Amino acid sequence: MATWAERPEGVDRTGLLIGWAIGIPAVIIVAALLAIPRSLVSSTNAALVLMIVVVAIAAIGGRAAGILTALAAVMSFDFFLTKPYLSLKIESRNDLETAIALLVAAVIVGTIASSGQLARRRVGSTNTDIRRIHRVAEAASAADEVADVIAVAQDELRGLLHLRTCRFEAAPYADGVDHPRISRNGAVAPQPVMRYGRSAHGAGFELPDGGAEIPVLARGEEIGRFVLEPELGIVTTLDERVVAVAIADQVGAVWGRPGGRARPRLTDVG
Repeated sequence: MATWAERPEGVDRTGLLIGWAIGIPAVIIVAALLAIPRSLVSSTNAALVLMIVVVAIAAIGGRAAGILTALAAVMSFDFFLTKPYLSLKIESRNDLETAIALLVAAVIVGTIASSGQLARRRVGSTNTDIRRIHRVAEAASAADEVADVIAVAQDELRGLLHLRTCRFEAAPYADGVDHPRISRNGAVAPQPVMRYGRSAHGAGFELPDGGAEIPVLARGEEIGRFVLEPELGIVTTLDERVVAVAIADQVGAVWGRPGGRARPRLTDVG
């Protein structure tokens, strides 16, 4: 059985868009402004100012935006701030060395800035995911009805995966429709058409347009499934899908309690 595997991060389209729309205009404007009082601003100080702009853009848009802005910063530095002015030629060896140092340092610092931002986002996402699992576990320990736990799990799944709808179906399934399944390791099988991308929390892919499902197991038996219908264009990461499976497991744990299968109206929880 084929599965969706995680693809390397690849091209960050959002970062490139931020680089083109914000980063490049920003460094061009800053370099042009620095060129007005050339006698008062050394080339080294001008390069440092441009580097600050690169770091700021990298912190906003990520590594791709930072690298694109760094390249534009070097060209702007060359065009506005080195002799001959308003040309991409560089006559001075010192200015050439400064331009090269600006490019190398801006790329390195921009990459570090974007990595730090992504790490902070992932930490925040991890804390949120833990709270989601905890809320479902609390409902499982306090609720008298399985349907109450399912309702909480649905809310958390919708928020976690940014779903349009999420419904629970008890086995056997009346519609007879099989959706691509999210397995316990977060992979999706069988393999539909893949659309990769990036979210704020990392690289991933969009769930299939027709929906996906997470089986719910109780004592090794499949007793139901959550059917997930995604919003278009929303990327889900591997970590998010693994958390979704953990949320579904909480429902299976409640159902597996003595007398759990006797609780009513499970197929009506929508």
